[in-house]
Amino acid sequence: MITLAYPSGIPFDQSNPPLRFYALFILFGGFVALFLSNYHAKQDKKDFNYFYTIFFIAFPAGIIGARIWYYIANFNTEFASQPFYKFFFFWEGGLAIQGGAIGGVLIGIIVALIVKKETPILRITDYCVPTILVAQAIGRWGNFFNQEVFGHSVTYEAWNFLPSFILDNMQNGSSSMLSGVKLPAGAIAAPLFLVEGVLNVMFYMIITLGYRAVFKKKHYLDGDQTILYFVAYGFIRLCLEPLRNPAFIMGIKNQNDLERSNYKSLIMAIVFIAIGCFLFVMNHLIIYLLKKKNIQSKLHSNYLLNVKQEEILTSTKEKIELESFASNDSFLNKLKEQEKKNE
Repeated sequence: MITLAYPSGIPFDQSNPPLRFYALFILFGGFVALFLSNYHAKQDKKDFNYFYTIFFIAFPAGIIGARIWYYIANFNTEFASQPFYKFFFFWEGGLAIQGGAIGGVLIGIIVALIVKKETPILRITDYCVPTILVAQAIGRWGNFFNQEVFGHSVTYEAWNFLPSFILDNMQNGSSSMLSGVKLPAGAIAAPLFLVEGVLNVMFYMIITLGYRAVFKKKHYLDGDQTILYFVAYGFIRLCLEPLRNPAFIMGIKNQNDLERSNYKSLIMAIVFIAIGCFLFVMNHLIIYLLKKKNIQSKLHSNYLLNVKQEEILTSTKEKIELESFASNDSFLNKLKEQEKKNE
């Protein structure tokens, strides 16, 4: 029977290997996201190396953001009694994807505004932000090798459609331990990392293929895919947090902490969804009002609006100028002269 229960890195035979699978999967996920981002940019007739500069600055920023989020969430339970320099011990584990996404996206936007001025910033974020979902799905396999981020105990038979090397690493049996949590006899921990990975890939496909295919010609605006990432992330968290094993909830010391954490996780998921929905509506409402009220705005620039949005504003301006010009006698005279030439 194949088992990958305890090797956590390279070399396999070391209990504390210098090269951890957790880090390898995070790096691999990042490079896959880079490839997909360049691919989306290439579809829009950009160079395939479009994101190299942005990536090699935003990715480390994302790692730092993930560490900051984890450090704050676990300060009382893990870091309060340790010296501050422990914050920099990344190789000991401890990253939170929420902080990673926020840190990477913010720094990436700043870099893009500096080095990619010729492209609307919302279009740039649409190239890359949804690919974070794929990076998250790959990164979760690092949790598998580290024996972490599992769900509540379930029966082995309930998940027997999965390969045995996954099930056998969910700590089957009464004598097995999962990060200090003893499971009932014949039970395994639900592979929450795998469920989350599948949901991440599913939402990536919905956002980048489904949404674009349905709405691209008529209702699609730059920024929609970026905003939908946050809606998708909130929905995934809303589904998964109640299924998480309490041993893998950050900052838990006792039952009271657990109850508060469940509440906070639920609120955080709802906040992500609510903010995403609000921004999505505003993205469309602003352009609608600009078109309806014939407003020329400072937003009419390459820093925010896409070609379609610029066309709306430009055509509106031209319409106003044409109507104003048509009221002059000179316009009518020019029309008559043009007709004579055509004859």
